[in-house]
Amino acid sequence: MKIIAKPLSATFLIAASLASSQAWGDFKGWNPNWSNLTNNVARAVTSQQQTSMLNNVNNGTIDTRGTEINVNNSVVETTGTGSRSVMPNSDMRWHNPFGSSYSTSPSTRWYQKDGNTQVFRMFPNDENFFGTRIGAARSEAFVGNHLSTVEADGKTVTFSARFRVEKHNGSKDVMLFQSKGSGLNTQDGTYPAWGISLWVEKDGDIILVKRNQVFSQNEKIDTGFNVGQSFNLRVTDDGYNYKAFINNVEKAAGTWERGDTPTVQRWGIYVQGGESGILSGTINDEQVVYVSGARAELN
Repeated sequence: MKIIAKPLSATFLIAASLASSQAWGDFKGWNPNWSNLTNNVARAVTSQQQTSMLNNVNNGTIDTRGTEINVNNSVVETTGTGSRSVMPNSDMRWHNPFGSSYSTSPSTRWYQKDGNTQVFRMFPNDENFFGTRIGAARSEAFVGNHLSTVEADGKTVTFSARFRVEKHNGSKDVMLFQSKGSGLNTQDGTYPAWGISLWVEKDGDIILVKRNQVFSQNEKIDTGFNVGQSFNLRVTDDGYNYKAFINNVEKAAGTWERGDTPTVQRWGIYVQGGESGILSGTINDEQVVYVSGARAELN
């Protein structure tokens, strides 16, 4: 397996011991591997099981803390986009392997915030444990439906942020952003999912992907950026038409039929592909993505 990573000493602050991390409250001195994390934790399938899992994560019975990441903010948070504050927490929800819609993220294993930078992290063997779907490892933030749009409402949602893949596992392609339908299209019962997305490929290239009705015919567009490099992404989407800009240069434009399902924005880490959507490697081969100054605006 190919691991692409920057040296951790410049950007990561790892706690020396659990005793010192207790003062922080939200962090711990190590990152348990997946088998240790899920020891005595059952997959939450029924509504009762899912409610129990959410409660146990929120109250710390299931300990989803991780080591603290210290962002080199002066290097990462540049340009007018990267240096601005992130949109309010009240406008966002969080999705991780132990829950699909947290109003606040209690799990520093998968999500942290340092200054104006959101930090997303996913470890080898992590997978969805909330529902019947296996694989599909993810740590994402997403906007609420009050910031969504549909084709017929005459509104456009604009998402913008500064991205940096700080550490790349390299075993899978990883989705970094998606503009997607958030539910079923009641007109024909389809689930249209994303139309335009941003990925880091296994070899470290950052690409935009325009979805095709035939998935294998998706169009890939090289952004010219790679792991360890920062760039601004801006996507406009009115629920049918979309455009994607990298550093204010239009790189992709197209359409994607979503009917009457609301279009929302999601960003962070998503290893798509069902049971194959799991990173391989050891606990030290995690995926880490920085997203600075993220905002979604509806006009």
